Amino acid sequence: MSEKNPIIDDVSDVVDFFLAWNNHRETVLKISEMDQLDSDQKKTLHWLVKLADRVSLTDLEKDDLH
Repeated sequence: MSEKNPIIDDVSDVVDFFLAWNNHRETVLKISEMDQLDSDQKKTLHWLVKLADRVSLTDLEKDDLH
């Protein structure tokens, strides 16, 4: 049986994910280093990290996203 991880198990939307991004970021970076991934998959994950790093609280507050 796998243990529940409160960092990811408590995520119910993108705001929750963003608020815990520092923890999720480390997970994504560890995944991106896995030998099972090919070069393109690793590059994609690195670009996703760069993209997520650029998001700020003001981005999440914009009314025009809804």
